[in-house]
Amino acid sequence: MICAAYKELCIPEAIKSPNWDKALEWLKSDSWKNIPLGKTEIDGPNVFVLHSSNTTKLIKESRYESHRVYADIQLAIKGAEIIQVCFREGLKILEPYSEENDIDFLQGEPEFVHSVVLAYPLAAVLFPWDIHMPGIALDNKPAEVEKIVLKVAL
Repeated sequence: MICAAYKELCIPEAIKSPNWDKALEWLKSDSWKNIPLGKTEIDGPNVFVLHSSNTTKLIKESRYESHRVYADIQLAIKGAEIIQVCFREGLKILEPYSEENDIDFLQGEPEFVHSVVLAYPLAAVLFPWDIHMPGIALDNKPAEVEKIVLKVAL
């Protein structure tokens, strides 16, 4: 996982690709400020963004997820949420992997968990090895959060 102000995000050279360049250029240009809710393609299936508005959840109502094809760049643009990040060890499959949606859901108690408060302008980059639980309410008080998630094909 990488966290930084969205205008300062950079990807290590070892995993850089044209997809990362397109995603970061789009993000840093503030193009996200004018997109509708839902899915917007930036470069077909290689780079696209999901713009959503949801209510954060209590941790007991949340679940871990992981991806295989895409990395996420997540940015809360209104409100805030907690994202927990961990390794797969200690988790069991709750819903098996869906190729169509590039996601599986997991449950359990991981040995180590890293929590990040996602609030503008902080963005989090989550790789397939970053098992994550997004959308957790701060201080156990559900609230509205609007966010964008750039999906970057690896």
